[in-house]
Amino acid sequence: MNESLQLLDLYPERGMYKPGELVRMFLEYEAQTAGTYTFTLMIFRGVELLKSHSETRALDAGRSKVDFTCQTPLDAPAGYGVEIRYEDAQLETTFDVLSDWTTFPRYGFVCDFTSARSDAEETIQTLAKYHLNGLQFYDWQYRHDELVPPQDEYLDPLNRPQSLKSTKALIKAAHAHGMAAMPYLAIYAASAAFWRAHPEWMLYDADHQPIPFGEDFLGIMNPAAGSLWQQHLLAQCQNVLKHLPFDGLHIDQYGEPKTGFDEKGQPVDIPQAFSDFVTAAANQHPGRPVLFNAVGNWPIEKLAASPTTFNYIEVWPPDTAYTDLVRIVRNARSLSGEKPVVIALYLPAERTVNNLLADALINSAGGTRIELGENGRLLSDPYFPKHEAIPVELNSALRHWADCVIRYEEWFGPLISESAIKGLKVPVGVQSFFRKTKKGASLSLVNLRSETALEWNTEHAAPDALEAFEVEIALGKALKKVWLVDLQSPSLAPIALDFKVQGGKTTVTLPGLCIWSLILFES
Repeated sequence: MNESLQLLDLYPERGMYKPGELVRMFLEYEAQTAGTYTFTLMIFRGVELLKSHSETRALDAGRSKVDFTCQTPLDAPAGYGVEIRYEDAQLETTFDVLSDWTTFPRYGFVCDFTSARSDAEETIQTLAKYHLNGLQFYDWQYRHDELVPPQDEYLDPLNRPQSLKSTKALIKAAHAHGMAAMPYLAIYAASAAFWRAHPEWMLYDADHQPIPFGEDFLGIMNPAAGSLWQQHLLAQCQNVLKHLPFDGLHIDQYGEPKTGFDEKGQPVDIPQAFSDFVTAAANQHPGRPVLFNAVGNWPIEKLAASPTTFNYIEVWPPDTAYTDLVRIVRNARSLSGEKPVVIALYLPAERTVNNLLADALINSAGGTRIELGENGRLLSDPYFPKHEAIPVELNSALRHWADCVIRYEEWFGPLISESAIKGLKVPVGVQSFFRKTKKGASLSLVNLRSETALEWNTEHAAPDALEAFEVEIALGKALKKVWLVDLQSPSLAPIALDFKVQGGKTTVTLPGLCIWSLILFES
């Protein structure tokens, strides 16, 4: 290996690109001496090599970075792989082209809006390495009932000093790096003072008692359509989007209460109230994404049928089986006419296997997970500021898996129901997800083999690894090639597999399976 130049990292400037935009990638390096160096660049679209060429750069000595650019095609959605080589050293990254981030949301978060913050650019560039294209601005607001702060420096509802200047800097950085900025708000929470001052706006329990949230912290308001609280909150949303360059609305609930009454003792249909608020907000702000948190997957039937831009679901017990994640994602897509799904799942950063298995199943089922934010830290608690540092092994895997999903995103189309798949045979304990795509078909395989049932909220060992095994399927199409994308491999490159077709069935031998692999049937 030539030690005069070490390639350290390669990543795109933006979380996503729109058709026709210029793609800019950064190569971080360490050079022993200043000089001229020639690199080989290769651009892939899935398994296809689109372009290979050489570029020369004059590099300074020491540790620095240099950029490379290319023009995005006009067609979208599409995912691309990039490989840069210098002699026997190489690095890989990916980028994708989307007309709208909500067609393939990769959601992250920020939650620090203190005046001392000066790392907005660095924070957002870090998140772009994982291809995030939307960010939830969690607890940025002045009050739950008065969202926009009356001055630049303010105390939030928890008496934390915050700065509107920092919020604006993060929004600006997000936009510069291809990410939407979504402001958090709660559908029915008001500060204790506001709550007590408006008893006719409150939500009441069956004993006609007001419903507090926390001890002298918040109170629950009546969110029903036409209620004074609903009108007030819609006006607050309008004020937010008038005065700040946010891109839409992210609306939260607390999972409880699920029933309630207005000040006259009349029952309030809370699921319908949620749906009505989404409809009103979407009508008030056409073209802007409106999201609503289905806490515990409730009330998913109403929310999936509402004009939410995509499904956002917070998963909680008793849905603790890994297969529950699959069911929840697929059900939401089915109920909503195949709108994308983002899952919120709170796991300790130290549980590498749990995090990876959950991600493999959520992605394979047709969803993504909100898990990264604040300089690449893990969302491990429903109170977002309790994020955790990610161990090196998990961090490397999460970034590599994000690259894989982007490069091969055109192979992740709508799922085919299991009953419609002909002749599929995979080993017991392996979850399979079959798709037909423009280029053929794909089969995602996730390993859940274990002597005991595995649950995402319980720490456990890795699944029992499989050695070489066969997969059999009736495809009904002539095949050019069969490829394996092994997400445990350090490379993004697909591996060509031998296959045989006999009696209408295609048989492929895989070298093994640790957690997640993707088979691509190119026709």
